[in-house]
Parts: sequence; structure tokens; C-alpha cells
Amino acid sequence: MNFWDVEVGAISLNPETYRRVVESSSGGLIALGVLLLSGFSEAIAQGIVLFVNRVKPLRFVLSLAIASILFVFGFLFWAGSTWMVLKIFFGTRAPLIQLLITLAVSFAPKVFSIFIALPYLGVPISIILSIWSFLAFLVGIRATLGLDLWQGFWCGVLGWAVLQLLQRTVGRPVANIGKWIRNSVAGVPLVTDLKDLERIIAQGRRS
Repeated sequence: MNFWDVEVGAISLNPETYRRVVESSSGGLIALGVLLLSGFSEAIAQGIVLFVNRVKPLRFVLSLAIASILFVFGFLFWAGSTWMVLKIFFGTRAPLIQLLITLAVSFAPKVFSIFIALPYLGVPISIILSIWSFLAFLVGIRATLGLDLWQGFWCGVLGWAVLQLLQRTVGRPVANIGKWIRNSVAGVPLVTDLKDLERIIAQGRRS
């Protein structure tokens, strides 16, 4: 099984792809590759955001590095919250590495994250990719852990809910520090809201 087979299979929501990658001796490396490619796509979109914010070249590179690190932390937080839900609510003693592989592969649709930076289309594309990734995760967790449809659905929803709770409680200081680091490295208060970015682009065209 090669990298591109996994990427295409995950994007097309093929459950067999998840079974094969989890059973493969190189599954961990392939899953890491999928995650890194998705992160790179998001980094390019972030680069466009930085360009719109007129960030200087050196700060531009450093900001992309910080964004990549925060992307990894976000992934680990989601994996941890989902693992907690599986253990507490479903009594499933899934190996953490298996869950990490499944979740990483479900990030495959986010390879299209580069298009989030498109003016006026960014918001709907972002929503579509979030739903697509959730469906990929649902397919993956059912295929690798043997959950039924509703168990997989509630596992995903509760895992996301726990993640949101953590981000808004114990994770809030971490999020604030992350935001401060991004703004400090960029040298300007970054505008990251897609609608605000569209407004800045429109103003730039008029001027």
C-alpha cells in the first residue's frame, strides 16, 4: 500500500483504505505523510493570509513554522479527546496509535485547504472540508474499531465537544499564548477571520 492509494482512498471515503493502513507495517509513516500534506496545504493558505496582512519575509517564514506547530498540537488534542470518549463512554480500549493513524488519515480531505484562502469562497469551502473530514473520520473509526454508524457518529461528536470544552477551559490560556506568539512573530495583529480578510482584499482592490 502506497501513500497516494491511502490519500485517494481516504478522500473517497473508502473504509477498506483505513483497514489496510492500520494493518500495514508502514501505516504510521503513511498516516504521518497524509497529516503533513494536509498541514502543508493549510500552511499555504496561512501564507496567503500572512501576505494579505503584509507580514515581512523573515517573519513570514517564522509564522508558517509556528502555524505548523499549532496544527500538530490541534491534531493531538483532538486525538486525545476522542480517545477519552472511546474509553469512558464506549468502553473501547483502542490502542492510541491505531486511533492516531485513523485520525491522521481522516485529515486527507484537508489537502484542499489551500482553497480556504480564496476570496468569497473561503468560508463555504472551509465548512465543506470540515464536514468531509468528519465523514472520513466516521468511516475510518467504524472500519478500524468496529463501531456501528451511531456509535461512530457520537464518538466523533462527543470527541469534538470534549475538544471544544478543553479549548475553552484549561486550553484557553494555551490558545491565548498561541495567538500572542503568532501576532508577535508576524509583527502585526493578524486578521485571520475569512470574512474580515475578504473585506481587506476588497478595500485593497478599490484603493
